[in-house]
Amino acid sequence: MSTLKRGLLTAVAGLAIAVFIYRKRDVFVMLLAVFVFSCAFTLLLAPLCARLERRGLSASAAAALSVAALVLGIALLLASFIPYLITHCIDLIRSITPTLSGLLSQLSGFLSRFGLRIEQGGSLTELLTGAATAMTARLARGGVAAVRQAGAIGFALVIAYYLLRERRLVAGHLQLMIPLDKRMPLLCALQGCRTAVLGYLSGMLKTSLFVGVATFAGLALLRVRDALLLALFMGFFEVLPYIGPVLAAIPILLVTLPQGMGSALMALAVVVLVQQIEGNFVSPYFTATGTSLHPLAALVSVFVLGSLFGLWGILLAIPAVVTLRSVLWSVRRMTALTN
Repeated sequence: MSTLKRGLLTAVAGLAIAVFIYRKRDVFVMLLAVFVFSCAFTLLLAPLCARLERRGLSASAAAALSVAALVLGIALLLASFIPYLITHCIDLIRSITPTLSGLLSQLSGFLSRFGLRIEQGGSLTELLTGAATAMTARLARGGVAAVRQAGAIGFALVIAYYLLRERRLVAGHLQLMIPLDKRMPLLCALQGCRTAVLGYLSGMLKTSLFVGVATFAGLALLRVRDALLLALFMGFFEVLPYIGPVLAAIPILLVTLPQGMGSALMALAVVVLVQQIEGNFVSPYFTATGTSLHPLAALVSVFVLGSLFGLWGILLAIPAVVTLRSVLWSVRRMTALTN
């Protein structure tokens, strides 16, 4: 067979495989999600599994207990917070609706002095009701999709169990697949990525916990209604760099405005004070030097990846940049050592 025919057959086969993957892309995306979840569960549970094995448990028992602990923890978390969040979020929306209506009326009156008018298709209550109805329908569809994905997540947990049980064997086989001359640089880069990502995630979780607790303490001292829910919002939105605290501060202001401008300013002062303490003391303490970024680099990465990929880009911007920097540092260090 000539080189031209071989190349043509290879191109046709590649095109056929690409068309097949595109037509079955939903299946491949689900398979990729199962693989990613199983690897994430394995990395998350590996320290616990190793600790149980050092206590004398077998590899199978340690892996099973680790997976069971993860499932139990997630179930307890959902059972504890989901009903509270749903009921109190509904109450929060009802409580801030009059404040929003008053603010829109004042804004409309202010703009009318300059000949500008805000065209509204209905009252704010109707708009919120429509939004709530649409959100309910979306949640219902999401619930059906979640039930559909439960099997995939369960299968990922099963794979994670076997990966945990045979993690040393799997790691050995994966190392044998890497060419010998590239094995050490690649392993060093992977270790650097693991250290950087885990360091960033650990620092972010501790920072979010501090922000939530400190915000709750400040709002509780001011006797702000739904202080716990608002503090949960603040801690959760802390994972969104720069824009998260601003978004979480909006419902705090809307809740405290009916109590007077003084209460709203005091609540805003609590938010600003907590953010200043977090930015100058807490975040540098919890975040290692190797996983921290210059504010300008963080801002640019969030803006660029957020513009390209939306919310997921904002969430993953800093971890992606930290990982890429760790890879470059590891490769450069290994290159310097080999030379």
